Amino acid sequence: MKTMFLTTLVAAAFASSSALAQRFQQEAMLILADNKFETVWIADANKSKFLYYSTVNGVDQNTMLISKPVSVWLMEPAEYTEAMELYQGRKYDEARSKFASVREAYIKLRTMPDNHSALAAFYEMECLRKLGKLDELAKAQELFVPDDRNSMTRKNQLAQLELYTLWDAARTKDWARLELLCIEKLETKMPGYQRAQVGYCLGLALEGQQKLFPAINAYNIAMTADTGTSEELTRKAAENALRLYGTDPAVQQAIRLYGTPDEDPESLGSQRLVEAASLAALYEMTLGGGKALTAEAKDFLKYLPKETAELQAAPAEVKEDAK
Repeated sequence: MKTMFLTTLVAAAFASSSALAQRFQQEAMLILADNKFETVWIADANKSKFLYYSTVNGVDQNTMLISKPVSVWLMEPAEYTEAMELYQGRKYDEARSKFASVREAYIKLRTMPDNHSALAAFYEMECLRKLGKLDELAKAQELFVPDDRNSMTRKNQLAQLELYTLWDAARTKDWARLELLCIEKLETKMPGYQRAQVGYCLGLALEGQQKLFPAINAYNIAMTADTGTSEELTRKAAENALRLYGTDPAVQQAIRLYGTPDEDPESLGSQRLVEAASLAALYEMTLGGGKALTAEAKDFLKYLPKETAELQAAPAEVKEDAK
C-alpha cells in the first residue's frame, strides 16, 4: 500500500511538472506606478484583462485589467530576437519563417499592447514587402486582424500599415489611383524609409502611365530619401530610372551624335545622357549595393563627364576626400 501511494505521488508530481513545462506563458514587467514594478508570467489575455502567475512555476492564477497597469512590458522572446537579427541582416526569407513561428507561438497575447505575436506578423509582412512578394503580402494583410492592429502603439509601424494601401495598388497596377495616393502621402511628414517607398510607388505609377521623366524624378525621391536602410528600394529605383533613360529618344539621339561634329552638348538629350551616366556611376559606387550594372546601363559610363570619370577611377581615399 505504501509503495502504491509513493508511486501515485511521484506520478502526480511528474504530471504536474510536465504540465508546467508545456504551459504557455510569457514573462512581463508590470509598471503599476512610479517606482512600483512587478514581474509576472502572463498566460492568456482578451481585450479587457489578462491571466497571469506571480512566479514562473506558480499554480495560483490571477487576473488583471489591461488598463490597470501604467504599462506592460512583455519580455522579448529569444526566437523573436533571432528573427529581428535576420531581418536587420537583410535575410528576409529566413526572418520571415522565424517571424511566422513567433506569430503562432505567442498568439494568445495578441490583444496585449505591443505583443510579439502582432509584431511578428507585422515584420513578416515587411519581409514580404522587401522581397517584392506583393500577392503574398495581400494575403498576409487579410490575416492581420483588428486585434493585431489595435495592439500596436508605435506611430511609424501604424503609418507603415497605411502604406500597404499603396503597395496593393501597385500589385493590381491601378496606376492612376496609386499616383493620387502617393502625391497625397508626399505632402505629409514621414521617416526617410517611408518616403522612399512612396517615391518608388509614384515612379511605378507614372511609368505605368507612360510619363517617362516624371517617373524618373519620382524614382529619384526613392534614391535620395533613405539610402541607408532602404537599400533594396534604392537599387530598384536606380535600375528602373536607368532603363527609362535608355528608352528616351532624345538620349538615343545624343548617343548617336556623341563625338561627331553634330554633337550638341547643350541639347536636352545630351543633358539627360550625362544624368544617366552619372546615375550609372553612382550605382556602381553605392546605390547598387555591390550588384553589377546590366550591360545596357553600363554603356552609359562611356558618356561620363571627364572630371566624374576621373573621380570614379580614383583610389577609395581620394573618393572619400571628394565627398
